[in-house]
Amino acid sequence: MATGVEAAGLVLGSIPLILAGLEFYGKGIAVTRRYLRYREGLKSVATELSAEHAKYKNTINLLLIGVVKPQELAEFLADPCGARWKEEKFERNLKRRLGTSYDSYMGTICELRRTAEAFKQKLKLDSSGKPQFTDEQTFKKYYKRLEFSLRKSDYDDLMASLRRANSSLDQLTTQCRSLETLQASSKPDHQSVPNFKVINDRAQGFHSALATSWNCPCHANHSVSLRLEPRMEDVQSKDDADEGEESMRDPFHVVFRYSHDILAKSGGSAATRNPWAWEEADVRITIERKSQIATASATGSVGCGKTVRFESHAKSAVKAALDVTPNLQPIQDLCAAIGTLQKPQRDVCLSLLANEYAKQKYGILIYPSKEPPADTDAWSISSLRSVLEDSGFARRHRLKLAVTLSSSVLQLHETPWLDENWGKDDILFIKRSGKTAYDHPFVSQGFDHGQRSSHTAPTSMRSIIRNQTLYALGVCLIELWYGKPMSGLHMPGDGPSDDPMTEWRMADRLVEELYDEAGDWYGDAVRRCIRCNFDRRGSSLDDVGFQKDVYQGVVTQLKENVDSMFKPIGE
Repeated sequence: MATGVEAAGLVLGSIPLILAGLEFYGKGIAVTRRYLRYREGLKSVATELSAEHAKYKNTINLLLIGVVKPQELAEFLADPCGARWKEEKFERNLKRRLGTSYDSYMGTICELRRTAEAFKQKLKLDSSGKPQFTDEQTFKKYYKRLEFSLRKSDYDDLMASLRRANSSLDQLTTQCRSLETLQASSKPDHQSVPNFKVINDRAQGFHSALATSWNCPCHANHSVSLRLEPRMEDVQSKDDADEGEESMRDPFHVVFRYSHDILAKSGGSAATRNPWAWEEADVRITIERKSQIATASATGSVGCGKTVRFESHAKSAVKAALDVTPNLQPIQDLCAAIGTLQKPQRDVCLSLLANEYAKQKYGILIYPSKEPPADTDAWSISSLRSVLEDSGFARRHRLKLAVTLSSSVLQLHETPWLDENWGKDDILFIKRSGKTAYDHPFVSQGFDHGQRSSHTAPTSMRSIIRNQTLYALGVCLIELWYGKPMSGLHMPGDGPSDDPMTEWRMADRLVEELYDEAGDWYGDAVRRCIRCNFDRRGSSLDDVGFQKDVYQGVVTQLKENVDSMFKPIGE
């Protein structure tokens, strides 16, 4: 049995057959002359039905614009019973367009189809929708044998039913399109785009402070992992704007690791040897007043008290913290401070850093988790490369990660946290108690005072790839959709694997294939990243206008895609 979506095409194809049948019978009446009294009635039915068909076709046309590609629209309408009407992607896009009206709409379509079938039965058309005879001269003979109806009154109820259904579809389509337009026009403008410059600045400053915080001989072993967050709601409040303060709504969440050489090994011996293994904390980056900076001295960590709460805006949390301990003092050595975090003493606030206070325009407050991390001997780190093909790393996880990574690119570009040529080896996940937290990706930094290595794209590719960071995102989005690395998507025509151009050719090819696989939202987002198609000359992520284009053309597209694909039943 045809689904509602298929029925829409079947109705589109059925009505012209009914009209052809009516026309054929009209010619048969003209030949026999005996039934001329029925000719005007049938002609009237055909005229009304033709008008309803035109109305229905316009409705379906309006429904499909934006659901299928412009070049495919004519094909859909020309082949209403074709395979395209049965595609899952097409039905998924229709559900997105119709929203909560989908079931009602498809129910009305099915009612329209039943009416069309009743028309065919009254006209005694065959299973293909054609008259059961082809010679007009034999009209009289077959009329008596088949007993098809020629009276207009026999079709009045069917026409009334068809008109009602058609009118309902017209109204529903118009309403859905109007709502879609209103929702699009009321989407947040540039003022509601997260303040990525502030987040980027805070991330840069936090790393700078951390770089001088390990005053210990074991500093080469230590690492800090920064959890990646979408932060799509991290918009500056009106109150903060009025006071000239630029704040982050939510803190950074970090994981400190004593030894980044211990990955998947049992940590029993290390736990005995090292003063600490893993610690988690939230980090608030706050605007500091000159008086607070002046009073800061290098004397160790200070308790913040149990009254500190994370509130909706950073300013409130900071004021709460400062009210409890107005003389907050910075620490000298982060390694030693973390080592003192025994359970009875965990309700503390570590502040970075003595020599950094004179340089930074803001304070850095570290709030360790209230409970110590449990069973850290069994914790391990996995990269995106290693989990990409895990059976537990479902498409839902992968597409949510796509949103987080795209937003994180705007937050962390050109900071030490995210190299411009980043990839799946740079995105990390922590496995605890045998379970990998796919929803909590991290990037990590070691703090060896030696030279930092960084990946650089081949010089030959710079004229082709306009923005390496976005290109890297596009490649990652392709891998996330297919659940396999680019090497697993290689085709002979892409070129040799050791040629820097090969990956780009693969990505460019897969952009087009993704439209059929993943739909327009995901396909558009990937295309813009790979080809840097944003309709502007500049392509620097430092440019606020370009940031807005990337946010609206990539981040929000990916968010809408995952929301529509995994919308809870009943919404």
